[in-house]
Parts: sequence; structure tokens; C-alpha cells
Amino acid sequence: MEKRKRILLAVLLIISIGNYSRIIGNENIRTVQFLSIFAIGALSALLIKEMVTMFKNRN
Repeated sequence: MEKRKRILLAVLLIISIGNYSRIIGNENIRTVQFLSIFAIGALSALLIKEMVTMFKNRN
């Protein structure tokens, strides 16, 4: 179950980065861009937390 969780987080992170890169016009940050950046940060934090937990439990 833990492995599926990490894979799902990684896939969602890749999708959110791809979605953000499709947004046109980066001169002013709009609400949609802010939410995309926030989602990327949140998914990154969750994935890093899962990786740290995995390495701690490994030893």
C-alpha cells in the first residue's frame, strides 16, 4: 500500500507540473497559477515526507 501511495504522489506531481507548464502568460500571477504552484509544492512536500519515512523505516 505504501508503494502505491508513493507512485500515486509521483504521478500526480508530474501531471501538475505538466499542467502548470501549459499555462500561457506568466507576466502576472493569476489565481489559477497560484493554485497550481501551491498544488505542486504540496505534492512535493508529501512525496519528500514519504521518501524520508521510507528511508527511516528501512534501517
